[in-house]
Amino acid sequence: MRTTYLQILYLLVFSIHLSGFSYQNNVISEADKEFILKETNTNRIDSLLLNIMNRDLTLAKSAFNIYLDRGIENKNYAIQFFANYYLGNIAYRNKKYNKTIHYGNNSIIAAEEIKNGSNILSGLYLVAAAYQEKRDRKNSLSRYIRAQKIIKEYNLKNYQIYNLISIGQIRIRLNQTQKALISFQKAFALLQKSSEESDTNYNTKYLSVIQGIGVCYYKLGDFDEALKYNYQGLQYAEKRNFIEYIIDFNLNIGEAYIGKQKYTKALSYLNIAKADITKLDKNNDPDLFTANLHIATCLYMQTKYSKARDILEQNFQHIKTNPEVEKIQEAYALAIQCGEKLKDTNLQFKYTKIYNTIVDSLYQNDINAQEKLHDQDLESLEEKNKHLVSENLRYTIGLLLALVFTGLILFYTIKTKKKNKILYEELQKGRIKEQVPKTIGIQKNEFITDKKAQSLLKKLSSLEKTDFYLNADCNLYTTAKAIATNTTYLSKIINEYKQKSFNDYINELRIKYCIEKLHTDHKFRFYTIKAIAEELGYKSVNTFVSVFKKQTGLSHSYFIKKVISDAHESSKIIT
Repeated sequence: MRTTYLQILYLLVFSIHLSGFSYQNNVISEADKEFILKETNTNRIDSLLLNIMNRDLTLAKSAFNIYLDRGIENKNYAIQFFANYYLGNIAYRNKKYNKTIHYGNNSIIAAEEIKNGSNILSGLYLVAAAYQEKRDRKNSLSRYIRAQKIIKEYNLKNYQIYNLISIGQIRIRLNQTQKALISFQKAFALLQKSSEESDTNYNTKYLSVIQGIGVCYYKLGDFDEALKYNYQGLQYAEKRNFIEYIIDFNLNIGEAYIGKQKYTKALSYLNIAKADITKLDKNNDPDLFTANLHIATCLYMQTKYSKARDILEQNFQHIKTNPEVEKIQEAYALAIQCGEKLKDTNLQFKYTKIYNTIVDSLYQNDINAQEKLHDQDLESLEEKNKHLVSENLRYTIGLLLALVFTGLILFYTIKTKKKNKILYEELQKGRIKEQVPKTIGIQKNEFITDKKAQSLLKKLSSLEKTDFYLNADCNLYTTAKAIATNTTYLSKIINEYKQKSFNDYINELRIKYCIEKLHTDHKFRFYTIKAIAEELGYKSVNTFVSVFKKQTGLSHSYFIKKVISDAHESSKIIT
């Protein structure tokens, strides 16, 4: 799905007419520095800074920092917003996303001081974009939800549709499909109150909304509704020759026909999309990867395994130059299945090895993305106030802050100990965090019938008793093979009926096993962390540590110490 608001925002930002100030040798001249610090007409300073930014990002960073110092010294929040916002933009363009979040948050604080709703939104959208790049969609979504409140508070109706579209797009990626559909439907209702003549961006909004609704219906398993909206969008895009949307709608229609198991029809639309991508010379575009994956899926379902494998090989060459494409796991899982059908053990081994590496990498990325940016948040709260207070006042403030900080640490320590004790007691009672499996039949799709789901779940339950999940090579493919199904079925079963991803499912089983063994096996308690991780099937100690914390809410070291302590107390009582 296409980015909407941010593309337009950056287009507006960077297409400003910039006046012609000069600089030499990649160093800000003393005259320009003096101009930034002393000029009373801030519009002229803005033009100078944007001109520098348009030519040299490194130099622009220095220039904006000079301007930021002036804004802080003079308590000028308009300057502080402008400098922080563009420092955030520079960081974003340099792929320094933590810094983008830092400056973006500071720009929001400054905009709130002057009660400028549009500027608050700009800061929120910048931070949201950075979180998206970090694959931290929950934090990104929270910024768009807050933006919705700002839109209402400041009556910024022009942004409402874009914001709803952005919320819908993120909710789709978070598998909050029903909520995503509601967002797109609200946006569609607002669109109906305007027209192509009254809104210059009407076409982009309309196509994004229609596309979003179509994707939601596809994910909900209503392929006929998905086709209805995608055909509607395709006709609209073709009439106005919006080629990139034409590609997207053809891809989505092809995917919907795969869902209906009409593979020949799906191929006709997918091949059209691929031809358009090739015409645009977009050989390194994620759309090409998606088209090839869907085409390979169709060929596989038509038992054309060699052709499917060859198409996937094209995709894997594409990954080398564009490793950020989505659906990498799905592509490698399909390649493994092709190897199995072709009885090519070397191919299976090759792709299984790569698949496991990708799964570990993506899982670790998700763990990292979900961690709170504690250091950056603290940095965002700091003020460059060295020019604002006297030395004595600074010492007084420092002492007070030290006392407050000490008190907070004490409070946090007590609270943490209490929380850990409660969590540990709950775990002792067997209350490991898990979701109740969904009742079979609540959500169906064309791939999995109630009977088939029941059969696979029963096989999966039996397989769990073999401790298969402790194998270091345990993955979606090997598990599917063990219960005589394929990765697509297994993934959907776990996702729909256990309400979790395959990785979460395996991790939950491993941590349950770990907790039980710590209680029942005296020797296991004194294993090194590396040995425990290896016994559970983890190739990385860091992965085990992160998963244990995520599953239980406690650190592994705290839990093991408590188990040893409890065991010691029990032995004393018995004695």
